[in-house]
Amino acid sequence: MRAKPANQRRSQEKRDRILAALDELLKDRPFAAISVADLARKADVSPATLYQRFSNVDATASVLLELYYRKVEEWARRPGKRLAAPDTPLLEALRAIATDALDQIAAIGHLMRPAYLYSRQHPERVGGGWTHLEELALQGFRTFLRSRSSEILVKNHDEAAEVLCHLFNFQLLRPLLHGEEDSWRSSSSGKRFAAQLADVAYRYLAFPS
Repeated sequence: MRAKPANQRRSQEKRDRILAALDELLKDRPFAAISVADLARKADVSPATLYQRFSNVDATASVLLELYYRKVEEWARRPGKRLAAPDTPLLEALRAIATDALDQIAAIGHLMRPAYLYSRQHPERVGGGWTHLEELALQGFRTFLRSRSSEILVKNHDEAAEVLCHLFNFQLLRPLLHGEEDSWRSSSSGKRFAAQLADVAYRYLAFPS
């Protein structure tokens, strides 16, 4: 594979630096409190450079969404991802999925909250990245259901994948969207709720009405 031209490498390095700068800033302050000037200063670039590489309509939001898309995909594809073994009982496997989703919120919740809120306020600016992540999540659940087809009684796997997506992704995000993430992380309530969601999913899959 040929090396990238020097100017292309420098451009990518600046882009990565801007993304990393926003990641750091969001650990200390709300997204609404971060200006283009703050982000440019943290990334050691000029505001003009930031506008050149990201949307000039809403540059900080453009950086946020790209950072969010990247981090979620990295999480989904990370090496050593915690997965239940194929012979793990269905309920235990669902609890592992719920725990993994909770771990994801602990790791990148500071990105998830502003990204979700912005996507609801400005759906026209979100682009195809959001749809790609949703499809990635759905595909993961479809694969899981196919691998467990002998243990579940729900017939429509595509519909079931959507139900599981809602349970494990959106329900666990609720505290973040309501600004309750500190209490969620600092107590055992998050783990209990994740286990309860897994129990609900198990009854839905194994004992459909």
